[in-house]
Amino acid sequence: MSVEASGLKEDRKKVFKRAFFMAGGTLTSRVLGLFRDMALAALFDRTVTDAWTAAFRLPNLFRRLFGEGSLSVSFIPVFIDAQAEDASGYRSRNLINAIYTLLLIFLGGMTLWGIISMEPLLKLLLADNYVLDVDKWNLTVRMARIMFGFVFFVCSYAYFMGILNALGSFALPALAPALLNISMLVFTFMPGTWFPEIGDGLAWGVFIGGLLQAVILWWALRERNYLPRFTRKLWNSDVRLVLKNMVPGLLGAGLLQLATLVNLHFASGLGEGALSYIYWADRLLELPLSLVAVSIGTALLPTLSDLAQRKQKEQFQSVLQEHFLMNLYLAWPAAVGLFCLAQPIVEVLFYRGHFSAADAVGTTMVLKIYAISLILVSSVRVLIPAFYAVKNTWVPAVTSLLGLALHITMAPFWIQSLGLQGLVVSSLVAAAAQLIMILGLMGLYSVGMNWWAMAKELAKILVAGLMMAVFAGSMADAVTATSSSLLKTVFLVGVISVCVLVYGYTSMKMKVEQGRFLLDFVKRKKT
Repeated sequence: MSVEASGLKEDRKKVFKRAFFMAGGTLTSRVLGLFRDMALAALFDRTVTDAWTAAFRLPNLFRRLFGEGSLSVSFIPVFIDAQAEDASGYRSRNLINAIYTLLLIFLGGMTLWGIISMEPLLKLLLADNYVLDVDKWNLTVRMARIMFGFVFFVCSYAYFMGILNALGSFALPALAPALLNISMLVFTFMPGTWFPEIGDGLAWGVFIGGLLQAVILWWALRERNYLPRFTRKLWNSDVRLVLKNMVPGLLGAGLLQLATLVNLHFASGLGEGALSYIYWADRLLELPLSLVAVSIGTALLPTLSDLAQRKQKEQFQSVLQEHFLMNLYLAWPAAVGLFCLAQPIVEVLFYRGHFSAADAVGTTMVLKIYAISLILVSSVRVLIPAFYAVKNTWVPAVTSLLGLALHITMAPFWIQSLGLQGLVVSSLVAAAAQLIMILGLMGLYSVGMNWWAMAKELAKILVAGLMMAVFAGSMADAVTATSSSLLKTVFLVGVISVCVLVYGYTSMKMKVEQGRFLLDFVKRKKT
């Protein structure tokens, strides 16, 4: 085996091992989050769940914008370069201290501003008929003010996660969000009489969960002797580079979150339950998206950054291709399953308590469209780190801007004819447009892939998924028609298990390389 081939194999193992640990932590967190959402749907009516969904959008937006978005992807490549060029660690520690000090100053001011300005902020975001519903409006404002303190803690957590990822630690940062879901679950089941108003417990659960997330990663960094500290040395070439790279990244992340706010505005005017339906469908979409695309993309960035820093272009391309195919191999069956089994999945998870048959129909409709978008969104999430690795943050930003412009243009017309379904379809078309633009621009920035080399694997993955779709589609009505809740759950689990076997068996028979790699990986773990 050549040195280059050996290096490629090691890079592949390294990225997949990191993604595997991240997926394990993410799975734990997402399962707990699913239990939380089931409790939320069953224990509260749509007025409360709509208000909570609207109130949580703002702190969640700032978390993704300043925490998990542009700062992380701009910081990691610069941090890795600083480590490689200064073995003493002095330069990298100066960088993390300076960025942390700037971040906390900014977060402190922004959190205070957000709490004070919450009412006019929400009036800008929500439709007029939502604001006119006095009870729902007052509940939304109160919960949003409580939860906005979450921004300070969760952005600190996200920065700590970026440092740990750059140091090669992925499992604990991925597991930490489980504390948020545990906190929210505990507060959801607390008696309503313990709080001044209904819904306050949900908001305080978010606040405490954010604090716990930050504390556990603070401890992990302290153990590694990489805990950021306050410093007066706020300006150097590395800090300038991070902030310079953040500008287009912030634009791209901001546009992505602006799309979420656009959906919030449109959905808030579509009547009771619309916000909740989008939220629950989105949560089901996020499970495979986080387990597959986000885990692979996050684990991929440090490796691609290292290869770019060493100017190993061919290996860079090979690693990117391998993990793009791995993403499709895992995301394609997830999309097929969510689409074909949408109704029984929604009914098994949520159809109890305050969650009605009409709620099930609305959530199922949104989930089916989201299932189609899974392939598009997951592909974007895996490909974008390639641009960040070569310190090009403009392509993701510009493609996000154009996708958002398309969505804002189309959505009002589609909503007029299709209602909530039109809003979700508009998001789907915008996601497809962004993926097409990214694929078209990759070759121009030396991060392209060899599509002819991948064509055979792509065709085999497609066929395996279609075989699974035939089985899943034929069983969906039978599962839905089962009257007993327990039997329906068992039946659904059985059908999903057989779907996995059908997809796995078909891909093995066709010798899909990604399937064989996964099988070998699992065998090694067992031994």
